[in-house]
Amino acid sequence: MSAQPPDPNQPFVAPPPPSPYGNSPYPPDVLASKAAMVASDVKSALILAIIGLFCAGFILGYLAFRKANEALETIRIYEVAQDKKSLAMTAKIIAIVDIVGWIVGLVLRFTLLSR
Repeated sequence: MSAQPPDPNQPFVAPPPPSPYGNSPYPPDVLASKAAMVASDVKSALILAIIGLFCAGFILGYLAFRKANEALETIRIYEVAQDKKSLAMTAKIIAIVDIVGWIVGLVLRFTLLSR
């Protein structure tokens, strides 16, 4: 199929103007607030995950996992704060280590106490 030339009897219709927000369908103020929210969530998740390594691993690990997941989801949806993605993944991995370490410790405690 080849492109057909426009009908000379029809008036010219201009294409819609480009978005003032670039490639994003969201206004800049929304993107800025989401980027700030991601930065805060990542910081909280990382702090909770690191503290969870030393105490209350299951609870703090779970909270860190949820915060990191929220941050990653916001990064994916709004395409903001791409530089925080690696920190969010790090917090998520440490949170998983917190939870698994707590479960292993609990299993070892009950198996060693039952002897």
